[in-house]
Amino acid sequence: MKIRQPDALPAMVIPRGGIIIKVIRRYPIYLYALERAVERVKMPELNEVREELYRQQAGYLGEIASDKYVRRTRIPGIVFTDIQIEAAPGEFIQIDTLILTQRAIWVIEAKKYKGALRYLHAPKRIERKERDGSVMVFTCPIVQLESQMHALKGWLDAQGIDLPVFGTVAFASTNRWEGLPEEAPIIPVREIPAYLERAYRELDDRLTPETFVQLAEKLGLQRNMIVWEPVCKRLGINANRLKRGFLCPECHSQLTRATERTGHCKNCDQNVKTDYGLLILDWFLLIHPTLNNAQLRAFAKLKTKQAASRILNRYELLIIGASTGTAYTLNLYTDLDGLEIRKGKPGRERVEEVITHLR
Repeated sequence: MKIRQPDALPAMVIPRGGIIIKVIRRYPIYLYALERAVERVKMPELNEVREELYRQQAGYLGEIASDKYVRRTRIPGIVFTDIQIEAAPGEFIQIDTLILTQRAIWVIEAKKYKGALRYLHAPKRIERKERDGSVMVFTCPIVQLESQMHALKGWLDAQGIDLPVFGTVAFASTNRWEGLPEEAPIIPVREIPAYLERAYRELDDRLTPETFVQLAEKLGLQRNMIVWEPVCKRLGINANRLKRGFLCPECHSQLTRATERTGHCKNCDQNVKTDYGLLILDWFLLIHPTLNNAQLRAFAKLKTKQAASRILNRYELLIIGASTGTAYTLNLYTDLDGLEIRKGKPGRERVEEVITHLR
């Protein structure tokens, strides 16, 4: 089995104008994991998952809105989306949008918060008063931006690259602000093209074409280096309380076995085709980064080891361990076909890398 490596950039030249690469943003795996969690998590934890899903959906919509205006920017550079920078050994900071040029790097942190917002200090944060009188608190996007820029500058220093780093928080929503400092690096998304083009014109080239391409390739390899943390661990949910087995796609009730390849939903009174690939993916997304035969039997409600082995051998999973210690895993950032597990035989390539990745 061939395990795909993180995408590297092909050979390139810098054009006289315009963005080299289109702004391509994959659907966030964490957002998809939360959608899957909504189906399997029970009350009262379900409310927390729904709130987190709402926040992540708003963030994704903000990024999509930001992308539209980045595409209109007419400066020569490369756009990276959802890139992870290793701020310290094993510690990663994710950047929504990074634009690399020969003159500087720009970081754009996209946000979308509806309603009137109040900016507060000590600690820095954003608050929004809800209709019921409660107050919603958001982490300060300016502090988040500063952390991203600091990590990126440190990474560039480690590469021996002297290149300015700038950044802004781009809001996709129209808000009324209270207490926002005049110097705050916050702009509406529609101002992104003018912001970038004006700043670019004021600078001179700092990188040769060769160094630019080398740096772009290194940044491309920074993608997908972060280790996946399952939703239950992130949100402190007891995985033993999740719904197990196959679920009805309509009402999320647990299915009873109808035939070898279908389940029956008593609530909807319909038969549903069972998808073991989705069930295995749910395990990795929500519960744990590795899966063994016994765990699959318990999660899928299978009766025999042989049945679980046949199912595991249908998919391109990576085998780690041997004999009774055999387990399966995959990199959720690089080894999926869209949002699905690829069908094919498991393999043992890159075992050392995966073991390191899981620590």
